[in-house]
Amino acid sequence: MNKKILIIDDDKIFSKIMKDGLIAGSQGKYDVFVAFDGVEGFEIATREKPDLVMLDVLMPKLNGLEFLQKMRAEEWGKDIPVIMETQLSDLEKMSEGIALGVRGYIIKSDYSIEAILRQVGDVLK
Repeated sequence: MNKKILIIDDDKIFSKIMKDGLIAGSQGKYDVFVAFDGVEGFEIATREKPDLVMLDVLMPKLNGLEFLQKMRAEEWGKDIPVIMETQLSDLEKMSEGIALGVRGYIIKSDYSIEAILRQVGDVLK
C-alpha cells in the first residue's frame, strides 16, 4: 500500500516541483495530494488521512500553525508526522511547530529534491 503525502502550500510552482519530485523519487510508492490553502488542506486531510503532511507556514485562509493546531485537535490527526516548509528562518514559529510535533523543516530557498526525499523517507520509516 502506498504512503499518502499531503502538500499544503500556496506556492503552486513549489508544490508542483515537490509533488513531481516525490512521485518520481519514490518510484511511485507515494500518493501525493496538493492543497493551496489550509482550509482546502484540512478537507483533504480529513478525507485521505495522510501518512505525512508537508505544510507551508504562511498561507491564506488558515496558516500552517493554525492548520496544525486544528489537525492535532482531531483524533485522526494527533499523530500524523508533519514537515513544515517556510521561507522564513523564524525561530518563534519553528519552536511553536516543534511544540506541536513537527518532525522537520524545509527552508524553501535552500531545498534540493534529493534532500527532501531523504527527509520524507526518514520520517515515513
